[in-house]
Amino acid sequence: MQAVQVVSPGSVRNDYEVKDRAYARRGIPHFLIFDPYKAQCTTLWNPGPDGYRGRDVIPYGGTVLVESGIGKLSVDTAGLPVDPSSAS
Repeated sequence: MQAVQVVSPGSVRNDYEVKDRAYARRGIPHFLIFDPYKAQCTTLWNPGPDGYRGRDVIPYGGTVLVESGIGKLSVDTAGLPVDPSSAS
């Protein structure tokens, strides 16, 4: 089982802090956070009692690969939406 979240303006703390700990405590092996405001995907793995112990941040434009119980999950982030106000 994997968990995937897309950040919205009102969910930043909930997505990055609350769900990190809650999902890890439940033993969900991988948690992906797609963030259109930062134009990046955060992958979390290795769940523990206080949150995930592994974390990678992948800028949009690349491919996110995650091993799962049913095989590899591959997400091309090049076409994902990015908030125009966050573009540099």
